Amino acid sequence: MIPRARIAVLAAAALLSGCDTYHYLAGTLQEQGRRPVQAVKQYEKFLASRPKDPRACEVRLRAAELYRTVFGRCGEARAHYEAAARDFPRQTACLARAKTGLLRCPDYFPTDTGRTWVYVDSASGGKAMRLEWVARASSGTVGSISSALYAGDKRIQAKIEYYQKADWAVWRVDKDGREAILRYPYSEAMTWSARRGKSKVEYLVVSGSTTVKAAAGTFTACLKIREKDSAFKTSWRYDYYCPGVGRVKTTIGGPGFENPNTELSRYDGGMVEYLR
Repeated sequence: MIPRARIAVLAAAALLSGCDTYHYLAGTLQEQGRRPVQAVKQYEKFLASRPKDPRACEVRLRAAELYRTVFGRCGEARAHYEAAARDFPRQTACLARAKTGLLRCPDYFPTDTGRTWVYVDSASGGKAMRLEWVARASSGTVGSISSALYAGDKRIQAKIEYYQKADWAVWRVDKDGREAILRYPYSEAMTWSARRGKSKVEYLVVSGSTTVKAAAGTFTACLKIREKDSAFKTSWRYDYYCPGVGRVKTTIGGPGFENPNTELSRYDGGMVEYLR
Protein backbone atom coordinates (compact mmCIF):
# COMPACT_ATOMS: atom_id res chain seq x y z
CA MET A 1 0.00 0.00 0.00
CA ILE A 2 1.11 3.55 -0.72
CA PRO A 3 1.39 5.54 2.57
CA ARG A 4 -1.48 7.93 3.22
CA ALA A 5 0.92 10.87 3.38
CA ARG A 6 2.02 10.16 -0.18
CA ILE A 7 -1.59 9.83 -1.32
CA ALA A 8 -2.24 13.27 0.17
CA VAL A 9 0.71 14.68 -1.73
CA LEU A 10 -0.60 13.19 -4.97
CA ALA A 11 -4.05 14.58 -4.37
CA ALA A 12 -2.65 18.03 -3.70
CA ALA A 13 -0.47 17.84 -6.81
CA ALA A 14 -3.46 16.81 -8.88
CA LEU A 15 -5.48 19.78 -7.67
CA LEU A 16 -2.66 22.24 -8.27
CA SER A 17 -1.25 20.91 -11.51
CA GLY A 18 -3.92 18.72 -13.05
CA CYS A 19 -4.16 15.00 -13.68
CA ASP A 20 -1.04 14.93 -15.86
CA THR A 21 1.24 15.57 -12.89
CA TYR A 22 -0.80 13.13 -10.82
CA HIS A 23 -0.12 10.32 -13.31
CA TYR A 24 3.58 11.19 -13.37
CA LEU A 25 3.89 11.14 -9.58
CA ALA A 26 1.65 8.10 -9.21
CA GLY A 27 3.77 6.16 -11.69
CA THR A 28 6.92 7.09 -9.80
CA LEU A 29 5.47 5.97 -6.47
CA GLN A 30 4.08 2.74 -7.90
CA GLU A 31 7.48 1.92 -9.40
CA GLN A 32 9.21 2.67 -6.11
CA GLY A 33 6.66 0.42 -4.41
CA ARG A 34 7.52 -2.39 -6.84
CA ARG A 35 4.13 -2.39 -8.54
CA PRO A 36 5.22 -2.47 -12.19
CA VAL A 37 1.78 -3.05 -13.72
CA GLN A 38 0.29 -0.01 -12.00
CA ALA A 39 3.43 2.03 -12.69
CA VAL A 40 3.29 1.38 -16.44
CA LYS A 41 -0.41 2.26 -16.54
CA GLN A 42 0.22 5.61 -14.85
CA TYR A 43 3.25 6.38 -17.03
CA GLU A 44 1.33 5.66 -20.21
CA LYS A 45 -1.60 7.81 -19.09
CA PHE A 46 0.86 10.65 -18.57
CA LEU A 47 2.44 10.09 -21.98
CA ALA A 48 -0.93 9.94 -23.72
CA SER A 49 -1.80 13.43 -22.52
CA ARG A 50 1.68 15.02 -22.43
CA PRO A 51 3.85 13.30 -25.08
CA LYS A 52 6.09 16.38 -25.54
CA ASP A 53 6.44 17.28 -21.87
CA PRO A 54 10.12 17.72 -20.88
CA ARG A 55 9.66 14.83 -18.46
CA ALA A 56 8.28 12.53 -21.14
CA CYS A 57 11.66 11.27 -22.33
CA GLU A 58 12.53 10.01 -18.86
CA VAL A 59 9.05 8.51 -18.47
CA ARG A 60 9.44 6.72 -21.83
CA LEU A 61 12.65 5.14 -20.56
CA ARG A 62 11.08 4.12 -17.26
CA ALA A 63 8.18 2.43 -19.05
CA ALA A 64 10.51 0.78 -21.54
CA GLU A 65 12.76 -0.60 -18.80
CA LEU A 66 9.77 -2.08 -16.99
CA TYR A 67 8.58 -3.76 -20.18
CA ARG A 68 12.10 -5.07 -20.82
CA THR A 69 13.24 -6.19 -17.39
CA VAL A 70 9.99 -7.14 -15.65
CA PHE A 71 7.67 -8.32 -18.42
CA GLY A 72 10.14 -9.37 -21.14
CA ARG A 73 7.98 -7.64 -23.76
CA CYS A 74 10.35 -6.16 -26.30
CA GLY A 75 7.67 -4.89 -28.69
CA GLU A 76 6.29 -2.42 -26.14
CA ALA A 77 9.77 -1.58 -24.85
CA ARG A 78 11.02 -0.75 -28.35
CA ALA A 79 8.05 1.53 -29.00
CA HIS A 80 8.95 3.64 -25.95
CA TYR A 81 12.71 3.63 -26.66
CA GLU A 82 12.09 4.69 -30.27
CA ALA A 83 9.69 7.46 -29.24
CA ALA A 84 12.23 8.78 -26.73
CA ALA A 85 14.97 8.84 -29.38
CA ARG A 86 12.71 10.35 -32.04
CA ASP A 87 10.95 13.02 -29.97
CA PHE A 88 13.80 14.22 -27.76
CA PRO A 89 16.99 14.33 -29.85
CA ARG A 90 18.35 17.28 -27.87
CA GLN A 91 18.15 15.51 -24.52
CA THR A 92 21.51 13.86 -25.10
CA ALA A 93 21.66 11.70 -21.96
CA CYS A 94 18.14 10.41 -22.52
CA LEU A 95 18.86 9.82 -26.21
CA ALA A 96 21.96 7.76 -25.39
CA ARG A 97 20.01 5.59 -22.95
CA ALA A 98 17.25 5.07 -25.52
CA LYS A 99 19.77 3.95 -28.13
CA THR A 100 21.33 1.51 -25.69
CA GLY A 101 17.92 0.20 -24.68
CA LEU A 102 17.07 -0.60 -28.28
CA LEU A 103 20.18 -2.80 -28.43
CA ARG A 104 19.12 -4.74 -25.33
CA CYS A 105 15.57 -5.74 -26.18
CA PRO A 106 15.97 -8.23 -27.62
CA ASP A 107 19.63 -8.53 -26.73
CA TYR A 108 21.47 -10.30 -29.54
CA PHE A 109 24.84 -9.84 -27.84
CA PRO A 110 24.48 -10.02 -24.04
CA THR A 111 27.58 -9.33 -21.96
CA ASP A 112 26.15 -9.55 -18.45
CA THR A 113 28.79 -10.42 -15.88
CA GLY A 114 29.07 -14.16 -15.25
CA ARG A 115 27.66 -15.37 -18.56
CA THR A 116 29.62 -18.19 -20.20
CA TRP A 117 29.71 -19.64 -23.70
CA VAL A 118 31.58 -22.63 -25.11
CA TYR A 119 32.02 -22.91 -28.88
CA VAL A 120 33.31 -25.96 -30.74
CA ASP A 121 34.32 -26.69 -34.29
CA SER A 122 31.37 -28.27 -36.12
CA ALA A 123 33.46 -30.97 -37.81
CA SER A 124 34.79 -32.69 -34.67
CA GLY A 125 32.39 -31.38 -32.05
CA GLY A 126 35.21 -29.77 -30.10
CA LYS A 127 37.91 -32.43 -30.30
CA ALA A 128 39.96 -30.25 -32.65
CA MET A 129 38.99 -26.75 -31.44
CA ARG A 130 37.18 -25.22 -28.49
CA LEU A 131 36.61 -21.55 -27.65
CA GLU A 132 35.56 -20.54 -24.15
CA TRP A 133 34.09 -17.13 -23.37
CA VAL A 134 33.40 -15.68 -19.93
CA ALA A 135 31.81 -12.25 -19.44
CA ARG A 136 34.03 -10.65 -16.79
CA ALA A 137 32.54 -7.20 -16.36
CA SER A 138 29.68 -5.19 -17.81
CA SER A 139 28.32 -1.71 -17.30
CA GLY A 140 25.31 -2.38 -19.52
CA THR A 141 26.93 -0.42 -22.33
CA VAL A 142 30.51 -1.77 -22.21
CA GLY A 143 31.43 -5.39 -21.55
CA SER A 144 34.66 -7.36 -21.35
CA ILE A 145 34.88 -11.02 -22.31
CA SER A 146 37.69 -13.36 -21.38
CA SER A 147 38.48 -15.54 -24.40
CA ALA A 148 40.46 -18.82 -24.34
CA LEU A 149 41.12 -20.86 -27.49
CA TYR A 150 42.06 -24.55 -27.25
CA ALA A 151 43.49 -26.96 -29.82
CA GLY A 152 42.49 -30.29 -28.36
CA ASP A 153 43.29 -29.94 -24.65
CA LYS A 154 46.03 -27.35 -25.14
CA ARG A 155 45.26 -23.69 -24.67
CA ILE A 156 46.89 -21.81 -27.53
CA GLN A 157 45.51 -18.31 -27.00
CA ALA A 158 44.04 -16.22 -24.21
CA LYS A 159 42.91 -12.61 -24.38
CA ILE A 160 40.37 -10.07 -23.22
CA GLU A 161 37.88 -8.74 -25.76
CA TYR A 162 35.82 -5.58 -25.36
CA TYR A 163 32.37 -4.78 -26.72
CA GLN A 164 30.31 -1.61 -26.55
CA LYS A 165 26.60 -0.90 -27.11
CA ALA A 166 26.14 2.68 -28.29
CA ASP A 167 25.17 4.82 -31.26
CA TRP A 168 22.72 2.29 -32.70
CA ALA A 169 25.28 -0.55 -32.85
CA VAL A 170 27.16 -3.28 -31.03
CA TRP A 171 30.87 -2.53 -31.42
CA ARG A 172 33.93 -4.74 -31.12
CA VAL A 173 36.61 -2.50 -29.59
CA ASP A 174 40.38 -2.91 -29.79
CA LYS A 175 43.53 -0.79 -29.94
CA ASP A 176 42.81 0.14 -33.56
CA GLY A 177 39.33 1.50 -32.87
CA ARG A 178 35.90 -0.05 -32.99
CA GLU A 179 33.93 -2.02 -35.55
CA ALA A 180 30.14 -2.42 -35.67
CA ILE A 181 29.29 -6.13 -35.74
CA LEU A 182 25.54 -5.52 -35.31
CA ARG A 183 23.53 -2.44 -36.18
CA TYR A 184 19.98 -1.46 -35.26
CA PRO A 185 17.23 -1.83 -36.55
CA TYR A 186 18.32 -5.28 -37.82
CA SER A 187 16.06 -5.01 -40.85
CA GLU A 188 16.46 -7.64 -43.56
CA ALA A 189 18.72 -6.42 -46.42
CA MET A 190 20.23 -3.70 -44.19
CA THR A 191 23.92 -3.11 -44.92
CA TRP A 192 26.86 -1.29 -43.36
CA SER A 193 30.63 -1.37 -43.70
CA ALA A 194 33.77 -1.07 -41.58
CA ARG A 195 37.54 -1.01 -41.92
CA ARG A 196 39.65 -3.85 -40.51
CA GLY A 197 43.30 -3.10 -41.05
CA LYS A 198 43.75 -2.74 -44.80
CA SER A 199 40.51 -4.55 -45.59
CA LYS A 200 36.99 -3.27 -46.04
CA VAL A 201 34.36 -5.41 -44.35
CA GLU A 202 30.79 -5.32 -45.62
CA TYR A 203 27.91 -6.50 -43.46
CA LEU A 204 24.46 -7.61 -44.61
CA VAL A 205 21.40 -8.67 -42.60
CA VAL A 206 20.36 -11.77 -44.54
CA SER A 207 17.43 -12.54 -42.23
CA GLY A 208 15.89 -10.78 -39.26
CA SER A 209 14.20 -13.90 -37.91
CA THR A 210 15.57 -17.34 -38.64
CA THR A 211 15.78 -20.68 -36.84
CA VAL A 212 19.22 -22.18 -36.32
CA LYS A 213 20.36 -25.52 -34.92
CA ALA A 214 23.58 -25.92 -32.96
CA ALA A 215 25.04 -28.38 -30.50
CA ALA A 216 23.47 -26.35 -27.67
CA GLY A 217 19.97 -26.68 -29.14
CA THR A 218 17.55 -25.07 -31.57
CA PHE A 219 17.12 -21.31 -31.42
CA THR A 220 14.45 -19.13 -33.01
CA ALA A 221 13.98 -15.47 -33.97
CA CYS A 222 17.70 -15.18 -34.74
CA LEU A 223 19.62 -12.75 -36.93
CA LYS A 224 21.65 -14.08 -39.84
CA ILE A 225 24.48 -11.67 -40.65
CA ARG A 226 26.82 -11.97 -43.62
CA GLU A 227 30.33 -10.61 -43.13
CA LYS A 228 32.37 -10.17 -46.33
CA ASP A 229 36.03 -9.21 -46.02
CA SER A 230 37.53 -7.63 -49.15
CA ALA A 231 40.64 -9.78 -48.60
CA PHE A 232 38.58 -12.85 -49.56
CA LYS A 233 37.10 -12.54 -53.05
CA THR A 234 34.95 -15.67 -53.34
CA SER A 235 33.97 -16.51 -49.77
CA TRP A 236 32.40 -14.91 -46.74
CA ARG A 237 31.09 -15.88 -43.33
CA TYR A 238 27.67 -15.96 -41.73
CA ASP A 239 27.07 -15.34 -38.01
CA TYR A 240 23.82 -16.28 -36.33
CA TYR A 241 22.86 -14.18 -33.29
CA CYS A 242 19.93 -15.23 -31.13
CA PRO A 243 17.91 -13.26 -28.52
CA GLY A 244 19.25 -13.47 -24.99
CA VAL A 245 22.02 -15.87 -26.03
CA GLY A 246 24.35 -14.14 -28.47
CA ARG A 247 26.26 -15.75 -31.30
CA VAL A 248 25.11 -19.33 -31.76
CA LYS A 249 26.71 -20.44 -35.00
CA THR A 250 29.22 -19.41 -37.66
CA THR A 251 29.34 -20.79 -41.18
CA ILE A 252 31.53 -20.23 -44.21
CA GLY A 253 29.71 -19.37 -47.42
CA GLY A 254 30.31 -18.62 -51.05
CA PRO A 255 28.51 -18.85 -54.38
CA GLY A 256 26.10 -21.76 -53.98
CA PHE A 257 27.36 -23.13 -50.67
CA GLU A 258 27.27 -22.64 -46.89
CA ASN A 259 29.25 -24.95 -44.60
CA PRO A 260 29.20 -25.08 -40.79
CA ASN A 261 32.35 -23.87 -39.05
CA THR A 262 31.81 -23.29 -35.32
CA GLU A 263 28.77 -23.55 -33.08
CA LEU A 264 27.65 -23.04 -29.52
CA SER A 265 28.06 -26.20 -27.45
CA ARG A 266 26.79 -24.92 -24.11
CA TYR A 267 26.10 -21.64 -22.36
CA ASP A 268 24.97 -20.25 -19.04
CA GLY A 269 23.11 -17.02 -19.27
CA GLY A 270 20.04 -17.19 -17.08
CA MET A 271 16.59 -16.50 -18.48
CA VAL A 272 16.47 -15.89 -22.21
CA GLU A 273 14.56 -12.83 -23.43
CA TYR A 274 12.20 -13.51 -26.31
CA LEU A 275 10.40 -11.28 -28.76
CA ARG A 276 6.71 -10.99 -27.95
